[in-house]
Amino acid sequence: MIITLVIDTFNVGNNGTTVSAMRFADTLIARGHTVRVVACGEAGEPDAGGPEMYWVPELVVPIASGLAHRQNTVFAKPVREVLVAAITGADVVHIYQPWPLGRAAERIARRLGVPAVAAFHIQPENITYNIGLGWFPPAAHLVYLLLRVAFYGRFTDIHCPSTFIAAQLRQHGYRARLHVISNGVGAGFRPAAARARGDDEPFRILMVGRLSPEKRQDVLIRAARRSRHAGRIQLYFAGHGPREKRLRRMAARLPNPARFGYYTQDDLAELIRDCDLYVHASDVEIEGVSCLEAFSCGLVPVISDSRRSATGQFALSPANLFRSGDAASLAERIDGWIEDPEGLAAASKDYVRFAELYRVERSVRAIERVYARAGRAPEVPAGYAGRVYRMLSNAFYYAVAIPLLFLWTRVILGVRAEGKTRLPRGGGALTVCNHVHLLDSVLVGLALFPRRPVFTAAPINLEHRWYGALVRLLGGVAVPPTPAGLPSFFSEMELLLAQGRVVHFFPEGELKPYDTSLRDFKQGAFHLAAQARVPVVPLSIRFTPPTGLRRLVRRRPTMVIVIGEPIAPTMTDPRSDRRLLMELARRRMHDQITRAA
Repeated sequence: MIITLVIDTFNVGNNGTTVSAMRFADTLIARGHTVRVVACGEAGEPDAGGPEMYWVPELVVPIASGLAHRQNTVFAKPVREVLVAAITGADVVHIYQPWPLGRAAERIARRLGVPAVAAFHIQPENITYNIGLGWFPPAAHLVYLLLRVAFYGRFTDIHCPSTFIAAQLRQHGYRARLHVISNGVGAGFRPAAARARGDDEPFRILMVGRLSPEKRQDVLIRAARRSRHAGRIQLYFAGHGPREKRLRRMAARLPNPARFGYYTQDDLAELIRDCDLYVHASDVEIEGVSCLEAFSCGLVPVISDSRRSATGQFALSPANLFRSGDAASLAERIDGWIEDPEGLAAASKDYVRFAELYRVERSVRAIERVYARAGRAPEVPAGYAGRVYRMLSNAFYYAVAIPLLFLWTRVILGVRAEGKTRLPRGGGALTVCNHVHLLDSVLVGLALFPRRPVFTAAPINLEHRWYGALVRLLGGVAVPPTPAGLPSFFSEMELLLAQGRVVHFFPEGELKPYDTSLRDFKQGAFHLAAQARVPVVPLSIRFTPPTGLRRLVRRRPTMVIVIGEPIAPTMTDPRSDRRLLMELARRRMHDQITRAA
């Protein structure tokens, strides 16, 4: 394929977006593709074996250019002749940024009939933090809206570096096909042979990233000061930015003054291998490539649990997370790792294995599949609903459906629930239940209240002329009837889980009324839970003879719905997690059904 990458800066390893584009370009070339790059700069000697470069001058925008320079980037001026030359004859155009160069490239690609793919690398919160509005969430919502209206709404395919940012786009009304593909980590970031540490050596803690407000290097400095081992800790900050002077003043008061520097990729890999722990304190992160690079070299991370950051996806245990912005919480985690060297060594090996899931070669193979299908007609994403429809649906669900169904099932039918306290109060979760009654979806919804689940259902239930609209209004989402539709369906369900929703499956598939056995499970639900790294909550419906006055009016048994203990994935291998989650869920559901037998 001939692939044109459009990005404002290239061949300068000063930010994650540029580094990602360079890695993708090199790997695509190594896999036999022709890569053209349009970027800001001046023509020089062509790089043998590198991409074909199409240079354009810098575009100077009052105020905005000054802010861009502070973030080590520039705006490129769209030169029509250069863009036409770079796009003509290409099979696909991959546009990295929504600035004037990217917008012009999209218009020219459309005119030339070349499919274009956009990438979402500019997190709106990065913009609002750097203009002093990080404290005001509506400002970020407005930026999401403006980016969609001005740029991303023109695309049917958007590359997202993390599930977190893809979920944010869905929440903000982006209807394109969203392809979650990591920026990937390069081959240079691998562990070195372990070396012995002397008792008198400092405990080296590294943090990599721009020295800017949202990265929160200040939290690490305050945590190091509060640590029980403050006299032993040596901090390293790799990067530069507008807060460098302020951070240097803060860090100068530590028992061991922190060291600041800017490193090439090779030097950074060496520094990572020489450190003992990595901290990622950022409040805002679209993926966290620096964290990925660190644990690829075997450096165990401690990561902020910020709701505006994707990097928490890399936490393999609670010990790898701390409360966002809380220096005391971070100090506690640091002390825990310092005092447990054996645990630190074991976690390092786990992270080296985990990192293989994020190698840039895997990411490039995934983006190749996107390129091959780019330009297909758009379709409505599974489970997508506009803001107005969501408001109406929520109002109907909570104000009408839940009260009526509660009255019918609990008061008239005598259904009761057990284990309500076991349900996770927040965060994404996948629930499963045996499929044994026409009202079992109702029982699940009532058992999970006040959380509102998304119910996966056979397409016929949503297409029925009489009750299909009601099923959709109550949160039903159709499972594709053919295997070809399953990947995109699971991707959309993963985005709902990333938004903190509960997604429900009946893994037995077909309804078998009043069945007291547990039938074989389909693997789809557990594959999704393992891929999304969310807990599986097993629910079970068991039948008991009617008691009291109900014995006089009911011949059918009454029902008890039991909520079991959540089953957390191991977080390291989705394939083995899928099998483990399915086996444990089936075992617990069987125990719950037969408990009173």
